[in-house]
Amino acid sequence: MTLRRSLTLLAVALAIALTGTEGAMAATKTTGQQRSEVTLSATSWGYVDSAAPTTAHFKPSGNLPIGTWDTTPHRQRSYVNFDLSSLRGKPFTTVLLSAGETHYVDCDSRATEVWRTSDYTQQSTWQNRPVERTRVASRGADGSCIDNDATFDVTTAVRDAVAHKARTLTLGFRVAEAHEADPAFYRVIEAPPTLRVVDNAPPATPADLRANDAPCAKDGTGALASRQLVLSAQVSDPNGDFTSGQFAWWPVANPAQRHTGAGSGNPAAAYPDTSDLADGTYAWEVYAQDSWGAKSATAGPCRFTVDRTDPKAPAVVSATYPADAEGGGVGVAGQFTFSPNGSTDVARYDYDFGEGTREIAAGPDGKATVGFTPTSNGWHSVVVRAWDRAGNLSLSTYYSFIVKETRPTVTSDRYPPQGGPDGGIGVPGVFRFAPGMANVVAYDYRLDDAASATVAAGQDGVAEVTITPATGGDHELFVRSTDSSGVKSPEREYRFLVDASPVVTGPENVDLGTSATYTAAPRMPGVVEYDYWFASAEGTKWTVKANAGGTATLPVAFTSADQNLLRVQARDASGGLSPVTEKRLSLNTWRPEIGYQGDIGTEGRATTFTFTTPMPGAVEFEYWLTADPATRWTVPAVGNTATASYTPPRIGDYEMLVRAKNTAGVWSSTDNITWTVTNDPRVTSKEFQANGRVFPGSFTFDARQPGAVTFEYSFDWGPFQQIAAENGRSVLPWTPPLPPDGWADHNLRVHTVTAGNVSSQEYTYYFNVLSAPYVSSKEYPEGVWSGGAGVPGTFTFTPGMPGIVSYTYHVQDDRGAGTGEVTVPADGSGAGTMTWTPPDRGSYTVFVRGNTADGTRSGGIGYSVYVN
Repeated sequence: MTLRRSLTLLAVALAIALTGTEGAMAATKTTGQQRSEVTLSATSWGYVDSAAPTTAHFKPSGNLPIGTWDTTPHRQRSYVNFDLSSLRGKPFTTVLLSAGETHYVDCDSRATEVWRTSDYTQQSTWQNRPVERTRVASRGADGSCIDNDATFDVTTAVRDAVAHKARTLTLGFRVAEAHEADPAFYRVIEAPPTLRVVDNAPPATPADLRANDAPCAKDGTGALASRQLVLSAQVSDPNGDFTSGQFAWWPVANPAQRHTGAGSGNPAAAYPDTSDLADGTYAWEVYAQDSWGAKSATAGPCRFTVDRTDPKAPAVVSATYPADAEGGGVGVAGQFTFSPNGSTDVARYDYDFGEGTREIAAGPDGKATVGFTPTSNGWHSVVVRAWDRAGNLSLSTYYSFIVKETRPTVTSDRYPPQGGPDGGIGVPGVFRFAPGMANVVAYDYRLDDAASATVAAGQDGVAEVTITPATGGDHELFVRSTDSSGVKSPEREYRFLVDASPVVTGPENVDLGTSATYTAAPRMPGVVEYDYWFASAEGTKWTVKANAGGTATLPVAFTSADQNLLRVQARDASGGLSPVTEKRLSLNTWRPEIGYQGDIGTEGRATTFTFTTPMPGAVEFEYWLTADPATRWTVPAVGNTATASYTPPRIGDYEMLVRAKNTAGVWSSTDNITWTVTNDPRVTSKEFQANGRVFPGSFTFDARQPGAVTFEYSFDWGPFQQIAAENGRSVLPWTPPLPPDGWADHNLRVHTVTAGNVSSQEYTYYFNVLSAPYVSSKEYPEGVWSGGAGVPGTFTFTPGMPGIVSYTYHVQDDRGAGTGEVTVPADGSGAGTMTWTPPDRGSYTVFVRGNTADGTRSGGIGYSVYVN
């Protein structure tokens, strides 16, 4: 809300209008507040008019005009008189002239001025108008079309008149001289205007001054500011008026460089742009100002310091893990010290060893030390950044180091991590320990949760132990080394699998319809038998006894195309089962192939399918549709091949499957074929394809709907017409209309209808017709590099529409330069010729159009010529 509007609203609440004789004063004192307000009514008012230069308009009945109200010289100025005698000896802080607008011409045109003038009387006319002394207020366009509550601050003029003991004050309204003759600036103000005289108490002195929420510092550096600075203070007004804080700040070393800013709210706040301030210490102060312009005493000065200089990238050192070198070891703690690298105000660091960013405060010397214990060997790094007290952030320092591998290595041929074919429950295995550090003399080791044992190392630091797993599954072996000085390495964790599932051997590439034998060997003690089955038939299992050594032979007959995953499980005397071994087989399923002959996609038309299989001894094929798997047909195989005929009874999507069977009754896997059956007619045309011409031609319709007796057709979305089908075919003659723009796109929709009035699917044939002529040349065929500079060529033009009597052409090169238009006559057949000799090598275009006797022009065409 603007000042003038808030004052107007306040006046509605506070002012009590008095009626009576001219010059009467209304006054009120609001309860509990320290502001008084009186309203002075005008004693007289009126205007002068240049169109009636000797006529007085004193105290007219209407409102007051200012400016020119039409295009003729008709300038008007208005005046108002006030009696100020009641203000003598009375305190006041603000005087507002209320002059609400009642009419305007142009929203964006306002240039109203208020002047203090000599007296306005009953004898005042345009020729004898008051003398303008001082301009006391003005108002331009501000986005509002009309302001019914417009006010002007005339405090200075009233205060001067009272100080000089003037009994009356005359104020004049006019449009600024530069616009006074412009009717767009014409305005009308409400009569009579009034004076609102206010005695307003100033706001309280601001309190609780803060910079970046730090209390006021009278000396020193004060609060530190980098990219963000907030100056704030508590402000209040005894009258409850809207109150703002008026802030000022300047360098302590140069008070002349003063900056100002304002802020509202409570606390009121200003936000200086630190990018405009040089680094250094600044003083600042603030006073409060209410909506009447009354000011409090100034509070301050306080101080703040701008520091926008980033600290340097920190330095990083570590004795245990030197930069870009090998040190420490897995599990060996190291200390890393961060230092400010010459910066003097570092307050903290953030750092990241790859485990997330953390922070640590800097000590009085700007340094900080953190610990890090690596859990893996190889290259590591820490990223460190420094923050100063003002919140400035340095660039990152990347500190790389290499962690030694001090843990021993563990290997086992029988028990590698993924498990091996030779291991198993109760099967001993050798584990080899090799040193990861110098002077290793012994190793401590334990399996899973068992007790730890120690083995001495050889002179080469290597030791071997034999471990016999008592259970299958995953196991963990923990090993650490000890050197000659008694220092122990971090612990190495070696995971390995004890696979108790049986070992299954036998052929992997097998043929459907044959048999094979597999051997199962145990990887757990006490195996007495084996179960085995195919994953595709979990309910059918076979069981065989194991020999004394726990081994068994597994006979398998491959009778189904899905027998490609063999599963085997061992059982001991107590009924305990081993894990399952899965042996994946590559099964040749003798998959047949389907081919076809004829029109596979037409409703009611038979198609011959050919079935071929590589399966030895094939005796027949079985085939069916996926939509009706219960209905199946068979056909005997002759030399691994057979044929079958199928007529699709309706339109739609089809899928056929086929499989072969041999003399043993074994079925192969299936092959499939999918297709779509339609019954929309075929439409062809020799004359009307891409770029047809305006001459008679025809379309041939071929029915694909059984029993079709009629074709229904429509050109360009028009109504359908009928033509009879003779043996499923019709020929439709058609002469295209002359295209209005030289070319036109067309479509022809066609469907068939049976005697029972059943319609087929619809086919849409798209084509276009041009009226442009055809162009040909023996010497310069289109789009082919030929001829040469200075080699003439003959170009023949043939018509693309009837009635052509001449052709107009011009030739243009690829840079836009060309010949003028030339017209050549057409002979009795409508053909015309021209000879052109290319001046140079390059690409050219021959542009041609035809002309009829009545002046009609055909469409044009460009013929591309490439000259060698």
